[in-house]
Amino acid sequence: MKKKISGKTIFNLSVVVLCVGMLGYFCFSGNGLLAFLKSAPKIDAGWLVMGVLCHLLNIAIDAYLIYRFTANNSPGYRFRGALKSSMVGQFFSCITPFASGGQPMQIYLMSKQGVDPGISTAGLMQKFLVYQSTLTIYSLLSILLRWKFFDGAMKVMWGAALIGFASQALVIVGILLFSFNRKITHKLITLAFRLFSKLRIIKDASSKIENLENQLSSFHDCNRDLFKNRRLLLETYVCTAVQLTATFIIPYCIYRSFSFHGARVVDMVASQAFVTMVSSFIPLPGAAGGSELSFLGFFGMFFTQETLQPAVLVWRLITYYGTIAISAPFSHLAKKEKEKNITEQTVQNNQ
Repeated sequence: MKKKISGKTIFNLSVVVLCVGMLGYFCFSGNGLLAFLKSAPKIDAGWLVMGVLCHLLNIAIDAYLIYRFTANNSPGYRFRGALKSSMVGQFFSCITPFASGGQPMQIYLMSKQGVDPGISTAGLMQKFLVYQSTLTIYSLLSILLRWKFFDGAMKVMWGAALIGFASQALVIVGILLFSFNRKITHKLITLAFRLFSKLRIIKDASSKIENLENQLSSFHDCNRDLFKNRRLLLETYVCTAVQLTATFIIPYCIYRSFSFHGARVVDMVASQAFVTMVSSFIPLPGAAGGSELSFLGFFGMFFTQETLQPAVLVWRLITYYGTIAISAPFSHLAKKEKEKNITEQTVQNNQ
C-alpha cells in the first residue's frame, strides 16, 4: 500500500519551494541580481564585508548572552558550550515556523552539556525577555522619533509595523507573567496537562506536573536572582542593544555598497526595526515572503527600482541564508546527543 504524505511533509516542501522560488526570482527576474551585476557601477566590497561583519557580531553577541545568563546560575558553564548552543539555536530557528525550534533544541543540547533544564530554560527565557524588551524600546523610539517621516511615506506598511509593535509588547507581558508569577504559571500548566491527559496525549499527568513544578521552581528562582543582579542586567541590555544595532545597520551597508549616498543612517536603522516587527508575526520559517515584502515596502524609498530587488537578495543572503550556512555544521550536535540518549535508554531497558 502507498504511504500517505503527511501534512507536515507537504508544509515543509511548500516552504522549500517558496524559498527557492523567491531566491530564483530575485536572482533572475528583470531587475534581479544578475541583471544588476551586468549593468551596475562598481560595487564597494568594503561595505559588503562590513555588513557581513555586522551579522557575525550579532551571532557572537548571541552566544555571549547565552553564556552570561547560563553561567550566572551554572558557574561551570563555558563559552565554548554557549557557542555550540547558539549555533544549534540559530539553525533550528531558521528552519521552523515562528523560530519555535531553536530554544527546545538548545535546552536539550545544554542538558547534555551538564546544565539543569530549569536553569537553561530560565537563562534562555531571560535572554529572550531582554531581547524582546530591548527590541520594543528600540522600536518605540523609532516610532516616536520618525513618526512623521514614515506615516507620510507609507501608510500601509506603517500600519503593519504598529501591529507588529503591539504584538511584541503583548509577548513581553506574557513572558513576565510566566516568569515571575508562580500562581498563574502553575494554573496554566495544570490546566494544559489535564487537558492533554483527557485527550490521551500524555499519561500520568500528576507525576509530570510534579516533575515540571520542580524545574519551574528553579526557573523562577533564577529569574528572581537575575533582577537582583543589576550589573548583569545592565550588561545584557547594553549587549542586546549593540546586537540589534549591528543587525539593523546591515541594509545601510548594502545601500553604501551599491554606491548610493544621501540616506540618513537613522532612517534606515528605523526601517529595519519596522521590518523586524512586521516579520515577527509571519508563521513561516525565516518569515519567508513577509521579510522580503516588508523590506521592499520600507526600503523602496532608499533604493532605485533597478537596485531594490538585488538589495533584498543580498540582505537575505547575509542575514538568513548565511546564518543557515554558518550554523548548519553544528546542527548534528543536538541530533547526535539525541541518538546517543536513545541508545543509552535502549541499553538500560534491555539490561
